[in-house]
Amino acid sequence: MRELLQILQPARHHWRWMAAGIVLGVVVIAANTALMAVSGWFIASMAVAGAAKLSFNFFFPSAAIRLLAILRTVGRYGERLVTHEAAFHILASLRVWFFKRLIPLAPAGLQRYAGGDLAGRLRADVDSLENLYLRIIAPLCTGLLSILLAGLFVAWFSRSAAVVLLGLLLLAGLLLPLAIRRLAETPGQRSAELAGELRSQVTQGLQGAEELLLLGASEQQAAQVDRLSGDLVAQQLQLGRLGGLTLAGLTASAGVALALIALVVIPELQQQQVSGPQLVMLLLFGAAAFEAVGPCAHALQLIPATRQAARRIQQLAAATPALPEPLVSLQPQGFRIELQQVSCSYGINSPAVDRFSLTLDEGERLALVGPSGSGKSTLVELLLRFRPYRGSITIGGVELTDLAANDLSRLVAALPQQPHLFNSTIRENILLGRQLGEEQLTTVLYDCCLTEWIASLPRGLDTQVGEAGCAVSGGEARRIALARVLVTDTPVLLLDEPSEGLDAATEQTLVERLTKRLTDRTVLVATHRPACLGLAHRVVRIETTR
Repeated sequence: MRELLQILQPARHHWRWMAAGIVLGVVVIAANTALMAVSGWFIASMAVAGAAKLSFNFFFPSAAIRLLAILRTVGRYGERLVTHEAAFHILASLRVWFFKRLIPLAPAGLQRYAGGDLAGRLRADVDSLENLYLRIIAPLCTGLLSILLAGLFVAWFSRSAAVVLLGLLLLAGLLLPLAIRRLAETPGQRSAELAGELRSQVTQGLQGAEELLLLGASEQQAAQVDRLSGDLVAQQLQLGRLGGLTLAGLTASAGVALALIALVVIPELQQQQVSGPQLVMLLLFGAAAFEAVGPCAHALQLIPATRQAARRIQQLAAATPALPEPLVSLQPQGFRIELQQVSCSYGINSPAVDRFSLTLDEGERLALVGPSGSGKSTLVELLLRFRPYRGSITIGGVELTDLAANDLSRLVAALPQQPHLFNSTIRENILLGRQLGEEQLTTVLYDCCLTEWIASLPRGLDTQVGEAGCAVSGGEARRIALARVLVTDTPVLLLDEPSEGLDAATEQTLVERLTKRLTDRTVLVATHRPACLGLAHRVVRIETTR
């Protein structure tokens, strides 16, 4: 449980919601058991009074029954509302915390993970932690508190009955589920691992469907997915059998509890220590009290799979960034960029950049050219602190390793080679939450050659671009991403193939407009297209290192 509680640290400020949900859960169980107990006592008391022809005030107990019924209904609604609200708050906090941990790792720290595996950890593993509070912590806390309160209530009438009830509640709610949990440890962890591997295989298969068809490997991929699916179903069936065994134990314990309570209370009834209606009340109360321990058994069974999901998340969150954040971030003096004998490699024998030197003065626009694979995009990633390097890279006289990522983001904006568009509108993809006047936005759209295209759209800037920009062409997507970069006020721009996917006429117009717009910015353009050289004051060629 310690590992599971550690993963909740980012959401600890939501403890009031979590505590409120547990309290409401106890109230609901208390209302339900009290309703059963009072109803049993009321019916038995009415029968005794009728047989003895005695008067009986039924107004108070009948009102109490109605009140408890209303309290149970309202409490159940409030408990569901509060516990689910708490779960949503927890998931929101965990997603933000996890994403913040991933940002410094991209891309070097994440390249050893498959895309499907990353997607699974970002979505399914985090989502599975909904169980942590909603189906593990809340039921366990509610159950333990309810068991304690049930024992105290029964002890008020009969201590021997309280001992019997507490013993069987603990047996059914904790001891038996703990024993079953040991049996569920391996299939629970294995099911979490198989689910993650299956998501990864399916995602990779969909992403590489064309390649699999061309290589004739689609059937092999399908067989792999089918095998993983079968293994996952087998583990889930085993967990289901263990769950059935737990439910059978719970039902048997409830029956034994009623029999033993009757056995120990009947002598007390004969000695007139308890009355007949009180015996009925204790029996019905004991039967209803087992409602509290049912979720406990299920909660303990969920722990292995949830713990495995938490481990997968913590493993990735604890990874070391390629360039750790400095203890103290130094402030650059100006924006002159200087690279001295810089080297970077993706593997032992795969240098991407080898002893490369370059100086980019403040306000200068430089074009970096070279064949594919020569390291142009890698140099852009190095300047963004995305990858470790050897040698020296300084901005304004400050080594890149001494500059915090947040400070760097205020200095440098970049158009990557493969920009991402969010499944939202054109306007939102450009602004990303920034505030910008309509006149300024219109100017940016004009400079990116987007004005005429957007004017032809029925919804204009409010047009949806689709998932990853699937509703727009490659050239349109790149210009939207370029507009996103231009609306920033950073003094340094890194543009990787800014005119990719454009026809010659549009490309020439774009270069002319960018040349006028970027007169006061320091710009590094990585390109292989001759038209983009018109942006630059100076051209530097980088040769392949392979």
